[in-house]
Parts: sequence; C-alpha cells; structure tokens
Amino acid sequence: MIRRNGAQAWDNVHVTFRAQLDDLIDVDNGPPAGGTQQRGFPLLRQVAADLDGLAAEARQRGKRIRALGSGWALTDIALTDGWLINTKPLTGCFELSERYFEDSFEQARRPFVVLAQAGISVGQLNTHLELGATAGFPRALRTAGIGAGQTIAGAVSGNTHGSAINFGAMPDFVVGIQLVTGSGRSLWLERASEPVLTDEFVAKLGAERMRDDDVFDAAVVSFGAFGIITALAIETEPLYQLAFAPVHDISHADLKHKLSHLAYDDPPGLHHYEFVFDPYSSNEMAMEAVATKVPVEPGHTPPEPVWIVRSEKGFALGPHTPGVILDLPLVTPAQKTAFQFKQYRERCILDDTRGTPGQLFTATITYLEGYTESALGVSVHDAATMIDVSARVIRDMDLPAMAQVRVAHPSRALLGFTYLAPKTAVFEFGLAHDDRFPEFEDNLTAALTAEGVRYTFHWSKNSGLTPARLQAMYGNSRVQRWRDARKRVFHDDAALMEVFSNEHLERAGLA
Repeated sequence: MIRRNGAQAWDNVHVTFRAQLDDLIDVDNGPPAGGTQQRGFPLLRQVAADLDGLAAEARQRGKRIRALGSGWALTDIALTDGWLINTKPLTGCFELSERYFEDSFEQARRPFVVLAQAGISVGQLNTHLELGATAGFPRALRTAGIGAGQTIAGAVSGNTHGSAINFGAMPDFVVGIQLVTGSGRSLWLERASEPVLTDEFVAKLGAERMRDDDVFDAAVVSFGAFGIITALAIETEPLYQLAFAPVHDISHADLKHKLSHLAYDDPPGLHHYEFVFDPYSSNEMAMEAVATKVPVEPGHTPPEPVWIVRSEKGFALGPHTPGVILDLPLVTPAQKTAFQFKQYRERCILDDTRGTPGQLFTATITYLEGYTESALGVSVHDAATMIDVSARVIRDMDLPAMAQVRVAHPSRALLGFTYLAPKTAVFEFGLAHDDRFPEFEDNLTAALTAEGVRYTFHWSKNSGLTPARLQAMYGNSRVQRWRDARKRVFHDDAALMEVFSNEHLERAGLA
C-alpha cells in the first residue's frame, strides 16, 4: 500500500542533515485500496510494482526520488529534494524452497539463504534468524556493524563494514538483489560467476534476470543510485557466538608492530578485531578488543542493549552521558577526548562478554549521537602510519576526537570502501558537527597523500567527495566499470538515471 504524507522537512537520525521534501511516501505490505492481503510471491510482486510505479511517475513529473531506510547515514547520501520513499515498513523475511536453487549452487549452502525485504532492520532480521522458527534451526548474519537499527538494504548499499577480519563487509553476504528502476518490471541481479536461483523463481517474482558480475558488484554498493532495492537474497550461516576477551591496554609501539604483522588466525577463530586510541594520550596507550567465533553455549548473559534516545528537538546524545561537557569552553580538547575515551570504555566497547551477533551488536556509540563521524579506510599495512598522521592532524587542529578502528576483509563490491588489501582498517573519528569537520577531512587526506597512503571514504560518513578523490580512491577502472554497470541497469536511459540522482552523486562525479 502507498501512503503519501506530503511536502515536509525531514532530518536524519543524527540530525546532521535536513531536506525539504516534495513528498514523503510510505510503502508497506498492506493490501492496495479495495484489494486483499497478499503473501509470498504475490506480495513481493505487488510491492515491486508499487515502487516501480512511483519511479515511473517521478520520471513523468520530473521528480527525483530516493529510497529511505532508517535514516542513519550521517551524510546526504540518501537525501533528495524530491520524493523520499519510506521502505522501512517492508519487513518480510522468506525461506526459499529447494526447488528454486540452481543445481550448481551447493546443497549445503541452500538452507542458509533467505530472502529479506529491503526495510527489515538488522535487529529484526537477527531475531528472525536466531529464533529459527520458520527454518527449524537458528542462523546468524556473517557480519554486521555495531548497530541493529539500520534497514538491511541501507546497511548493505552503504557498505556497513563491521569487523569480520576473515569474511568481509555486509555487502559480501548478498547473493541476489531485486531492484526496480521505473522501467515497468523489476530486475533480479546475480553474479554470472555464481548462479543462485532458477528461472522459475525469477518468473514467480515477476522479474527480469540479469546475471553479470560487474553489474552485481556495482549495484550491491550503489547507495540508491541504481534504483530501489526491494529485496535481497542473503547467505547466512549456522548460529554462533562471539567470545570477547577482556579489553586490555596496548602501547602504540606494540600496536603498530602488531598491525604491520597482523596474524588473521591468532587467536584461533579470530573474527572481530578492534582498537581505540586517544590522539592526545601522553602515555600512548590504546585499548584493544578481540573476539573469536565459538559454538553456541547457553548460560552467558549478554550486555544490555543500548538505545538511541532523541529529545523533542531531535538531539540524541544518549540517556547516560552528560554531552554538554563536549561543548564546555573551559575544557581543553585533550580533556574532552579523554572523557570520550573513558565513556567508550565504560559503555560501548564489548569487554569480557559472550553472545550471538544479535545479542551483542545492538546500538550505536550513544555518546556521539547528534555529533558526527568521519571514517576512512586504509590498508592494514598503512594502519601504523594512519595512527600517527591522524593523531597529528587532530592535535594540530585542537579537535576533541578519539579514534575507533576495526579491521575487515576486503569487499568484492566495485565501490566498496573496504576493498583495500590485504585487510581494510576503518578509522572512525567522532567530531562536533561544525565547519571544522570538512576542514579535518581536507587536512587528514592531504597529510595521507603526502605520506603516500591510499585511503577511501566511508560512503555514509564522509561528504567531502570529489571526482578527483574518487579516482584516487578507486582508480579509473573500478569507477568506469561502476558507471557502465549503472547504464546497463537503466538500459542507458538518461532520464531514468536522473530520477535516482542527487547532489551527493553529482559531487562525486558519478551522476
């Protein structure tokens, strides 16, 4: 069902961007006016037709549209001045019959593939998988970020990275994509090198098949530019727990040596690797969090979930932290950073605990809500240099900003910012949302360039993207393959591509 809410102002969860919309449009799984409730394939066809019809109408009326998930992106990557299509009510998750899998797709993998609608949140999907009610056995996502409020389509298409050091980022567990573009029919995308679902499945979905590695690897991280994702085929795995060792301190010198010689199987079963450092620290000590993947063992009490709490003004510092301290004029940047570092240790880092991914990864860094973050990926081989360079830039600018770093296996996505080999270290910096945020990014990237360090911007956290920076990050070949794939999806229809463009895409030189 489609519900139009009219022109209005809209801002994201973190209150870092505001858009003036021509219309905010809800699309849910309810029956159309005067119709009957659908289930299964008929429901998926109905939703795809509703969304495709909105895209076609937008083209006719000269409007731009963008799919809205949970509004977690800190940049304007998902914003539009036209119609924002709220897909969050699309929360279905479906099991797939054996009959729909290609013979070449391994038998053992089939029970772990589910079809999730775009709007289901990571938390809802975790519940569906871990309870195992429909499949008869529990499963888990292969990786996830620390939060559970993002929609699955938003998390995937924005390249949420997590910290699966031997797997990859969230786009890497996707094996199929249903996409609408306003062409009159949905598309079903897979890699040609890995056929998954049969012609019968695609026909029942009412879709047109496109098997193309470049198209898939472009569309999976395309931040709304390829159309509206309606559903994703996701490969999960048997339910597991992560055992986090007690957080311990490590000197910067030892940390740099470790990063330069990082062993990806030490300790055995290594899954999550993270460290946090204070750029102002006089003793140059960081804290390190390490988790191994272990079998499910009952009797472990997971940490309490941390919820985002927004005030009546839309500000969301979190219920436990006196955020006003970060704005006090008499408190030095070093003191403010030390406060953040302490709060992170007490409230956010996973310390000496054990649980399933759905029990552990439940929230964001609450004491930074309402501020913003900058996040850059570098090769783990450059992580030691990045520690020194970023700390120097922060100190030179007198910024209150600690750094949190997670390491992930390279992504297959063409514009996946976690593609840097042999592993990508993602450095995240909590900052005040003011004019010095872009200045920090400019200073940091200039310093990295001077050191010969290749970097990538987090799509949902960095807005200072230019065509020159894009080329430097990904190279001409990857960028051109992404552009060519977009043209193939839209059959080179410039008017349809314009429907799914926005300012962010134009600034990057991708529109």
